[in-house]
Amino acid sequence: MKRRITSFVVLLALGGCVTVPTGPSVKVLPTRGKSFETFMKEDATCRQWANSQIGSPVQETYDQNMATSAVVGTAVGAGVGAVLGSASGNTGAGAAIGAATGLLFGASAGSGSAQVYGAQAQRQYDNAYVQCMYTYNNQIPGTRQTVAARPAAPPPALVAAPPVAPPPPVDAPPVMAPPPPPPPERVVVPAPEEYEAEPPEFVYSPQMGAYVAVGVPYDLIYTGNEYFYFYGGNWYRGAYYNGPWSYVQRNAYPPLFVRYEVVNIRHYRDVEYRRYVRDRGHYDGRVYRPVYRRVARHRPGY
Repeated sequence: MKRRITSFVVLLALGGCVTVPTGPSVKVLPTRGKSFETFMKEDATCRQWANSQIGSPVQETYDQNMATSAVVGTAVGAGVGAVLGSASGNTGAGAAIGAATGLLFGASAGSGSAQVYGAQAQRQYDNAYVQCMYTYNNQIPGTRQTVAARPAAPPPALVAAPPVAPPPPVDAPPVMAPPPPPPPERVVVPAPEEYEAEPPEFVYSPQMGAYVAVGVPYDLIYTGNEYFYFYGGNWYRGAYYNGPWSYVQRNAYPPLFVRYEVVNIRHYRDVEYRRYVRDRGHYDGRVYRPVYRRVARHRPGY
């Protein structure tokens, strides 16, 4: 009887285990013209980055919580069952029934807490993965991206062989070399368009000495008098959180971007954001949200 009850409860506890996702649960698409091999490399890099932001893997933490709750529940149930069994004159049967019951409720409690942690860790994993893939210029469904179209290169012109000129007279002046061709025109990086969106929330990072936007799949910095937007591997500045934007040359970067690369900026942003979420009730840092600004769309001919 004791063996049957224990086996039945163990089967119930194991049946309650649910395998949580080990990868992103959001859809990301490559931009037009990007090869599949390049997209797979970026996907692998961003998966590693997302895993580093949540610490141990989600499935590993889920299994640890399940095992800990099951062991504690079994031990407590065995003790309580032994006390009740001794009162009825059968200590061994009481301990077996109590251990089986403790395993059942311990596994149930562990499954509940592990699932809550798994959902939180999955959201954190997805946010980090989306932010990383966005910096590679991939398409995130639900966000607006503008990719500058590259003009197609013209086909090579057919050059005919020059005719053979007759030899110059003996008293002819020397032939001067033609002037060098003009240098090619400098390619100007197009700025991203203004976007219509609610203003994001900013938290102040003491390490960077600036506000950084959180809860959005892009990099946006507020220095106190202007905004900086990271797009396509370049920084752009603007007076508002949603543009208009102007390209910033590297020799004109603020000291913040000279001191830190974008990967370090994201690291300090995530550190402060985790502290803000964890201590939201008594957070002692600074939080800022700009005023909503509607983007004016001009129709052609007006």
